[in-house]
Amino acid sequence: MAIRLGSTVINCTDLETMTRFWCAALGLEPASEADDFRLLRGPHVNLSLQRSSVSARDQMHLDLYTDDQEHEVDRLIGLGARFVRHVDDDPADDWVVLADPEDNLFCVCAKPAEEVRDPGARAGAGPAA
Repeated sequence: MAIRLGSTVINCTDLETMTRFWCAALGLEPASEADDFRLLRGPHVNLSLQRSSVSARDQMHLDLYTDDQEHEVDRLIGLGARFVRHVDDDPADDWVVLADPEDNLFCVCAKPAEEVRDPGARAGAGPAA
């Protein structure tokens, strides 16, 4: 059982401009090309961009990866987090939205143990190069 910061998610209105900027700034590569979400991967960090029209508050949130989502959600709620919603309509993309004690949202994402231990690993792809 492990938990780690999987990705910081930045809400933005222009995915293409933000993708170019953060890839150049941090040496990342786009790992997805969806119209409303972009995962940027690097050897030691992930950064995600999410199309949004939110106000200045909530421009970023944390994605925490774990191979034991239920345990970690319970543990975090025990520490003072508040349950917001569970999004599990896609078996490959399951996350629970929680709010911290000051009501900042973050996600607890179900990820296989190899991805939790190694940010470069992909499910079924073996160890990262």
